[in-house]
Amino acid sequence: MIYNNLPPLMAVTQETPCKVCSGHATLHGVCDLNKSCEERRGSFLPLAGVPIYYHRCDACGLIFTRAFDRWSKADYLQHIYNEDYVKVDPDYVDIRSRDNAALIISFIKPGLHPKVLDYGGGNGRLAKLLNDAGIDAQSWDPMNEEPLSAHLGSFDLVTAFEVLEHTPDPLASLCQALSLINESGAMLFSTLLSNAASRRGVNHWYISPRNGHITIFTRAALTKLLGNFGFQLHSVNEGLHIAVRA
Repeated sequence: MIYNNLPPLMAVTQETPCKVCSGHATLHGVCDLNKSCEERRGSFLPLAGVPIYYHRCDACGLIFTRAFDRWSKADYLQHIYNEDYVKVDPDYVDIRSRDNAALIISFIKPGLHPKVLDYGGGNGRLAKLLNDAGIDAQSWDPMNEEPLSAHLGSFDLVTAFEVLEHTPDPLASLCQALSLINESGAMLFSTLLSNAASRRGVNHWYISPRNGHITIFTRAALTKLLGNFGFQLHSVNEGLHIAVRA
């Protein structure tokens, strides 16, 4: 994948404030822009020759890069979420949506009819599968041209599968997603916690800029972030989580 006319990346500094807790974050490592999650399956892209630097917060452990902080939606769509994206995330097209639909259906108690929003829903496949199963579901993605409409109202369940690691602004993204949950609702989401990643520097497979994985959470960082908005974190495992009001 050749990057022509790549937008400017943020200048690298040795230290920077954490994007979650404003703590002291120092350089954690550097990897090539073409590093992808498919490397764990033995598939490697040619080097792009574009270094992406990640920092790690000394306080909450958040691993993040500021490289793309000034990118527009158009920049992301051209250089990350483009027609080649399927090569670095083949499960995105259908498999992940089917698995997540089955999970949500099992999560809903019989007799309940929740209103569901799939936040960061990409191609909208998950919402369609839920609608086919008789669940009132809608989809919206931050990369959509259409802004999030106030007329959508609030939801009993907001889902965000493999979304948070893509945000360059975790505070803004969580604020937006959590604001859509009604008083008795919850958020069901997935993102792999970086407890193991921290020990491997930027060599961990989940730290993959070509996939758009630019913000990698620890449990402490995620707990702090949700707490800012009055929510508690409950983890099913290292990758699947539920947020409810405290």
